[in-house]
Amino acid sequence: MSNKILQLGYEYRDSGTYQFNVTSEEDVFFRKYLARRIGDVLPLLEDHNPDAFPVDISMDDVEGDVMAGISAVIFQDVLVIDMLWVQEKLRHEGIGRRLVQMAEDVARKRGSIRARVRTTNIVPFFVDLGYSITGTVQDVPKNVVSLFETGAIRRSVYWLTKEF
Repeated sequence: MSNKILQLGYEYRDSGTYQFNVTSEEDVFFRKYLARRIGDVLPLLEDHNPDAFPVDISMDDVEGDVMAGISAVIFQDVLVIDMLWVQEKLRHEGIGRRLVQMAEDVARKRGSIRARVRTTNIVPFFVDLGYSITGTVQDVPKNVVSLFETGAIRRSVYWLTKEF
């Protein structure tokens, strides 16, 4: 499936030059790739309305390898962020922040007034971006919130929202 590219741009960082690709067609292979890279995501990603507008953004290196990415949809006036991943060696360089901001920019241009995310582990990151915790479920067994791991370790699931 070819993706309709909404935006293409290069950004130089100390660790190299990267190209951001913003697409508006759902790419199941990109979503599966992100899920594998994250390795600890909610197994039942939200079942989005068929009218939802996909927003997938990848940050690729000069060889075309995905180094970071975000997968989200816009439905009605809400941006729903499903997955966010940044390669470990590139973390803490502002790339995740940049990806979220880019997705929010696309959402605002399409008339969205809020964003929301469901996560188990990066709550402080989203709080720093202006998101507020709007719900939580405590003590969820890890095998319920992970695609790839089993075990009795328990986690909390958080819902966060941001008004634009």
